[in-house]
Amino acid sequence: MTTVRTRSPRRSPGEWGSANALILGPAVALTLLVVVFATLAPGTFLSGSNLSNIASQVSVLAVMAVGLTMVLLLGQIDLSVANVSSFAGVACATFFSGQSFGMFLFGQAHFPAGITWLALLLPIALAGGLGWIASMLMNRASIPSFVATLAVYELASGWALYWSQGNTLYDVPPVIKTLGSGTVGPVPTITIVAVVTLVAGHFVLQRTRFGRHIYMTGASRSAAELSGVAVKAVTRNVFIMCACLSALAGILNIGRLGSAQAELGNDLLLPAIAAVVLGGTSLFGGIGGMGHTVLGLLIYGVLDNGLDQLDVDIFLKPYIRGLFLILALVLNTVAMRLAAKSTVRSAEQFAEEHEGDNPDSKTAAPQPVPTG
Repeated sequence: MTTVRTRSPRRSPGEWGSANALILGPAVALTLLVVVFATLAPGTFLSGSNLSNIASQVSVLAVMAVGLTMVLLLGQIDLSVANVSSFAGVACATFFSGQSFGMFLFGQAHFPAGITWLALLLPIALAGGLGWIASMLMNRASIPSFVATLAVYELASGWALYWSQGNTLYDVPPVIKTLGSGTVGPVPTITIVAVVTLVAGHFVLQRTRFGRHIYMTGASRSAAELSGVAVKAVTRNVFIMCACLSALAGILNIGRLGSAQAELGNDLLLPAIAAVVLGGTSLFGGIGGMGHTVLGLLIYGVLDNGLDQLDVDIFLKPYIRGLFLILALVLNTVAMRLAAKSTVRSAEQFAEEHEGDNPDSKTAAPQPVPTG
């Protein structure tokens, strides 16, 4: 039997742009922002110290956004990430200090002071347990992710307040301070951790079966189940990973700031979601990836830093960010429609060109692939 090989038809620039609108839109937006702020603040914006500052500012968000990207690719949402990060920071400082902490119905407990590995790993493990609780509420009780993670939001917030008693904790392990505020040459250490985390997330999504199952589940849960994907296991593992990465982000945050508070990272929720969405990852699941998230993080970081460079009123900045996010959401929706229409046109064109082909020939219409 002869295998017929065909070349994909050459696309016009307009067709290519439509097919890649989800990645081109954020890239163009980032370029325009850089040009605008470099023009309005030429002496400071593109300086090495300011670029390093932007990288450092978005690094905590980047670690958190890796897990949140996977959640959004499932077509779900996690409202607990910021509170889980705050809880992990408080837990890290509490465990390292050696002070007693309440176990609610089980009295008081404490660990020996100065055990770094315990202060680092145990909060991440506890955060994973919170992610597991959220996934069980979704998988076993069929509770929407919005409500399930809102419950975990309250658990993490209450836990952090109970352990810290509303106080600021300064017992941050030295290695965490180094990771959070140190440098390797001109590069902040926290940025290196963020890049490694983003690369690892990209590898998981693009090179593993688990990553493919995330895309399949987000694109169509029922179709994924019919294809043999363990959808509930995928959901469970994604929410556990998201919670653990949020905890890592919280620990890095206390290293960057030098102290832990129960509400230290609570304002990171909307920026983390905004960064992922600004990059073009769909809120409805199945479309996006770490490449989109990197663009979204840079857009958010450049916008926030650029407004500071221009001395914009601090009370006006959230309003401007909100307007930009609304614009990004509208463009995201338009880009998804353009990409979908481009895929349909490609399939129709392929079908027309091969309408009279031998049915035994091994040809197949082009299929959309996840973008990363």
